[in-house]
Amino acid sequence: MDDESNTTEEPIEFADFNAKLLVLDVLCYDLDVLEPYDADDADESDEDIDVEGQDGRAREYYDDLDLLPSHLALVSELTVDSDLEVLQDVHPGWEGTDDRFDPQNWDDVVELPALRTVYVATRLPPHVAEALTAKGVDIQPA
Repeated sequence: MDDESNTTEEPIEFADFNAKLLVLDVLCYDLDVLEPYDADDADESDEDIDVEGQDGRAREYYDDLDLLPSHLALVSELTVDSDLEVLQDVHPGWEGTDDRFDPQNWDDVVELPALRTVYVATRLPPHVAEALTAKGVDIQPA
């Protein structure tokens, strides 16, 4: 899990929160590098869930979670799908029926240094697919 160290790495700021969530799903749930949000530890109340059903504390937790270059270098596979665990943290019960978690800016995803495969449940925007393919990333159905 994420340990305190004397690192000199500067956190990477993602241009798009939804793109950051895709990466966080890998780091928190697939690789166990970062601690995922835990509603049980957050003393969550009904006030933390907004009108649209999003969990404000989970969103803030993931927004504030620092991603270091060494974290990003671990991400070799990425899944773009509506059933990611991190999305359920941010919006419990969300069924993926709308585009609220679709990244608008994919630059940080395209620039992931070790990314080799992207699994997608739906089509990526053409410019994103082209950029990933040009970088040698294999795009596969999820």
